[in-house]
Amino acid sequence: MGVNVKGFMLQPVGPEALGWFKEPINSMADFRKYRFRTPPGIPGQAYKDIGVASVAMGGGDILPALEKGTIDAAEWCCPKPDSVFGFQKVLKHYYLQGLHQVVVNADMYINGDIYKSMTPVQQKAIEVAANASLSKSMSYRIYENGKALKKLTEEDGVILHDTPADYFPAYMNAAKALLEKNASENAFFKTVYDSQKEFAKIAVPFWAGSQASNAALGKAYADTLK
Repeated sequence: MGVNVKGFMLQPVGPEALGWFKEPINSMADFRKYRFRTPPGIPGQAYKDIGVASVAMGGGDILPALEKGTIDAAEWCCPKPDSVFGFQKVLKHYYLQGLHQVVVNADMYINGDIYKSMTPVQQKAIEVAANASLSKSMSYRIYENGKALKKLTEEDGVILHDTPADYFPAYMNAAKALLEKNASENAFFKTVYDSQKEFAKIAVPFWAGSQASNAALGKAYADTLK
């Protein structure tokens, strides 16, 4: 982008849950009945494009809006942050599998001139620390979200559901159309999007194949705990 900075990714969060509802949803037809808090930007627009009444608002406004009936359903993040927020006090039906924000990263940016003035050892120390934050955050959040989900379902009266199957093609088709539209209108967006697609061609077939058995085994074990 022509900006004189050195960037590092830190502390990933996600994948984020589809969200919270006052009643179960069994299909996209049910989903479309609700005014749903979503993130702004492409995720919110994708929901609008599939017929969901998407309402963008800041985190601090969500619970008051639910209590007043301004919105009927909402997403925020994951079991741990959601439980700290207190969604379980207002809504009881929870859906983990969402597509709108698979991962969110914190970022650190260092002035480019300052970074270049550092010694190679100092630069490497920052890189190692950033990578460590990625790894530690992923491990921490898996366990913390697991503990939070256990408390939500066993102590707080939350009912965990599987997301309706017709949500996934509906959302992905809308998201793809939006990504392609933005790529056609913005050169930098296209550069990033093309890079991501090239990466996905190599990484996703391997990742999906290698994780399929792990996911199936994990689901089978989780089912034994019900």
